[in-house]
Amino acid sequence: MLFLGTNMLALSHDGYIRMTLLQLQGIPLQHLLSGLDEDCSATIAGYTEWLSEGQPAITLGWDWCMVGHAKLQRVDEPRSNLMLVDEAGSDLGYDATLVLLGKFVDSMEWQKTTLSALEERYSG
Repeated sequence: MLFLGTNMLALSHDGYIRMTLLQLQGIPLQHLLSGLDEDCSATIAGYTEWLSEGQPAITLGWDWCMVGHAKLQRVDEPRSNLMLVDEAGSDLGYDATLVLLGKFVDSMEWQKTTLSALEERYSG
């Protein structure tokens, strides 16, 4: 089980895990996998997926493209099983959650880990 302080996280009836952005910021996410988008021929692009330890696992994934020399940038909003809530526990809503998760991803240092995973997966 995944605990936040004294609270245990659980899946809601709709499949979401509900928490505040502040709670999310306190949960370490681990790289699961990254890959290249083979349908995209104009630029180098791909995806990366991250998750938390424990059950239920928080999943967070997003698409990226390469800009400049080996620099990755997130494109579009992330995909996740999270629904962010306010301090009173009310849902922020799907769109607001995606915007805030995008800002959260942008604050993470994910690029180096993703590049290393791609190198390991596709070299040789």
